[in-house]
Amino acid sequence: MSSTVTPSRQAALAAYRKLLRTQREVFGGDLPAIQAARKETHARFMSFKDETNVNVLEEKLKLANQVVSLLRHNVVQGVPKGDNTFELRITKDTELGDNESIKVAKGSHRKGKAAAGGCCGGH
Repeated sequence: MSSTVTPSRQAALAAYRKLLRTQREVFGGDLPAIQAARKETHARFMSFKDETNVNVLEEKLKLANQVVSLLRHNVVQGVPKGDNTFELRITKDTELGDNESIKVAKGSHRKGKAAAGGCCGGH
């Protein structure tokens, strides 16, 4: 790298590389998914290549880091295994929930029914 590279440009290059690396890791051997993600990432970064407003650049770098986090923690790839079944590619970074929020939400919208009573009022 040249010494004329500004810190903002260095941060943008680092974020760009991190996104590409994350896409390769998350999408594994799925070449069409990797190519589509790479194309979109390139287009997004190039659309702001001449941006000079530091606030806009910081906002875009923050967004790039959020996308990295979302991909790493919330995207799971399903690989077809035949007979209408899929094998999920869960990585060490995949966020695995415990469904507690679903259980709480499920009971909170039942009007006029006792939440502990079950679907038939406990009968």
